[in-house]
Amino acid sequence: MNLIDFIIGALLANAMPHLIFGLTKTHFLGMFGYSPKGNIMYAVLQFVLCIILYCYTYGYEGLLENGYLVGGITVLVLYFVFGKLVIQFYGKQEKNV
Repeated sequence: MNLIDFIIGALLANAMPHLIFGLTKTHFLGMFGYSPKGNIMYAVLQFVLCIILYCYTYGYEGLLENGYLVGGITVLVLYFVFGKLVIQFYGKQEKNV
């Protein structure tokens, strides 16, 4: 492992909580301030930088051969696609006491 691998992993791992905080409208400090939209944009920026750095370092073919990174990217993409829908669904659930 070298420094660029660490940076790629850190960008991908840090994108997830910022995306979740943005989707749940939780105020959390990111590069673009405390706003939920700022956190979502910060997550997108980190995700794009992660992919660019990886493809620049190892090429697109290398991306498909790295199962750990593909798994992390899959989880993050699923959060991007379905996160808001899941939060809306579970947010409307009535609590039975």
